[in-house]
Amino acid sequence: MIAWDNSYSIHNAHIDAQHKQLFDLAKQAYVMLNRRVTSEEIREMLLGFFNYIKEHFHDEEQYMEKIGYPNLEEHKKIHSEITKSLVILIKNVKNVNDMKEKLHVIAKKWLLEHILKEDMKIEHFRRSMLIAENADSKASDVCDLPTNEIYYYACDCEGKIHDVPLDIHRRIERGERFRCKTCKEDIRCVKVQKIL
Repeated sequence: MIAWDNSYSIHNAHIDAQHKQLFDLAKQAYVMLNRRVTSEEIREMLLGFFNYIKEHFHDEEQYMEKIGYPNLEEHKKIHSEITKSLVILIKNVKNVNDMKEKLHVIAKKWLLEHILKEDMKIEHFRRSMLIAENADSKASDVCDLPTNEIYYYACDCEGKIHDVPLDIHRRIERGERFRCKTCKEDIRCVKVQKIL
């Protein structure tokens, strides 16, 4: 079973916390696959997945919209397909073994592979949107530090927000300049949000 690793981070504390929770749910599903469980336990697990996924997909779509992610509509369609498949799966369970197998498919195939493939595209986009003014330092070469804060920066693009990791935020505070690749203007901090 794949375990959470910081290399899977999209550097948004809230979304990363949700991804970690999904990894934990996937691990629980894997454990259920290899032990005796009742259909009620599995149905409860499926329902928990379903409710958490709906919340997560909503939050992730808001984040993608906030940073101006260009493949938002395509990503929303993938979320919709996963949600519909989950509903069908919950309705059409035949027996405990069938439930176990389907739960494993949800956990591994849909969620983890989705996070590791599709959601990492969001992080690549976010990183690509910042240009370091200092030729010796590139935004893509910096090492993000863990934090319980999210740093929101604005540029001159209408309605666009850059979710900046702690290390870049600190570099800006020290006087380095980062600009948006789209409008070519310096980004400026507009909000610091604490994540509990």
